Amino acid sequence: MRSRWVIIIGMVAMIYAAFVYYPKWKLPRTEATISWDVSGYYLYLPAFFIYHDLKNLDFKPGLDEQYYPSSSPYQSYTHTSGHQVMKYTCGLAILYAPFFLLAHILALLFGWPADGYSSIYQFFISLGGLVYALIGLVFFRRLLLRYFDDLVTAVVLAILVFATNYFDYASITGAMSHNYLFTLYASILICIDQFYKSGSKKWFFITCFIMGLMVLIRPTEVLSKILLVAWGVSSWSGLKERVQFYFSRIPMVVYGVILWAICPLIQGIYWKYVTGEWLVYSYQEQGFSWLEGHHILQGVLSYRAGWLVYTPIMILSLLGLIYLWIRAAGMRWVLTAFILGSLYLTFAWDEWTYGGSLGQRALIQHYPLYLLAAAPLIRDLLARNLSKYVLYSMIALSSYYNLWLTHQAHKGGIYEAGMMNKAYFWHTLFKPSNDLESKKLLDTNEPVVSWDEAAAKMVKDTVYQTDTACAQASQT
Repeated sequence: MRSRWVIIIGMVAMIYAAFVYYPKWKLPRTEATISWDVSGYYLYLPAFFIYHDLKNLDFKPGLDEQYYPSSSPYQSYTHTSGHQVMKYTCGLAILYAPFFLLAHILALLFGWPADGYSSIYQFFISLGGLVYALIGLVFFRRLLLRYFDDLVTAVVLAILVFATNYFDYASITGAMSHNYLFTLYASILICIDQFYKSGSKKWFFITCFIMGLMVLIRPTEVLSKILLVAWGVSSWSGLKERVQFYFSRIPMVVYGVILWAICPLIQGIYWKYVTGEWLVYSYQEQGFSWLEGHHILQGVLSYRAGWLVYTPIMILSLLGLIYLWIRAAGMRWVLTAFILGSLYLTFAWDEWTYGGSLGQRALIQHYPLYLLAAAPLIRDLLARNLSKYVLYSMIALSSYYNLWLTHQAHKGGIYEAGMMNKAYFWHTLFKPSNDLESKKLLDTNEPVVSWDEAAAKMVKDTVYQTDTACAQASQT
């Protein structure tokens, strides 16, 4: 089947990217797999299993000096209790744990440094990202095949893997949260769909637990509750019936809430143990601008880090939403509510560029929903010869652009995360390499002025006499 081959080819390409083209697990300091934000997500594991020090993190300064995972030790801060509090919640540490433990066992058995950060740990955390990516692609394919034929499924998967920044965040930088959350979203969509088709409560309970894990990874993923309530709803009356459905099953809902709360409770227990408080806002001065100062236009359209500027193929998802309303398709309600909520929450965050991000990484976990919105439009475009070839051309060009950007972000040096502007973007677009002269555009946002020796003209020097009147005047 074509869709299966897309996954196979995609995984081969991602394995090559992660282990041959740019093997972060081999790289030192801030280019290592366990660096920057990943080192913060991961910090729970060595603190708990190796150093048995969750309160003070006394081991951290020495490891920071040896491995230099970031330019500052922002992964934790000193709480008013006097103890060190980790900035990030522990959800990803739970998903890293099997690969961390395997690495730790091998380090102890074969004499590698068993410090949590040596190459064996870097390798297995990189490997774990690829394993989760494969699971996510398999689940997403299964979901697509429930609603679309194999050709549409193959095209949607090809767009995801080759034409979007998912490729980078599932391979080279696969230890970031977005790859893992993509897989969890794909899994809950399968479970929710199965719950409403079969009526079996086990799918509801599995969904609730996974949603709690997602919130533990990234609290804003509470947005996923929209999917559980509104999946398959096609009207206001249908929404009322869905609400009544849950009110008639209060015991099931209560058990679901308990299962959902298990994972966030783990974080509460950690905070209570370290600080004496059940709830701690560990992001300190960082926060949201809910109305004034919202960044949605910048986040979607700016040259600095605009989603559609650096992942243009995803315009199909927004056009797909409009198309769903034109066609009065049943999924339009839930997909519209989720996608609008996704864009609003993502760009309400004050640090809307999300640091050193290739495009807008914070939307990647929601791509299963964005691409579901695009799929009906893609299906109908494939049904006509002219539009089919236009679509294929768009995918081919977007794939080349995405892979070019990926190369420039890691080896080429053209892409400058969070610092791009219009002049620099167009001056360097599709160039194979960069030069220092072009980098000046990042400061000036003006066209490059170059010296043309052939066009230069000699101008005769003129010697002027001193203006005595001015000289005399200046002395008085």
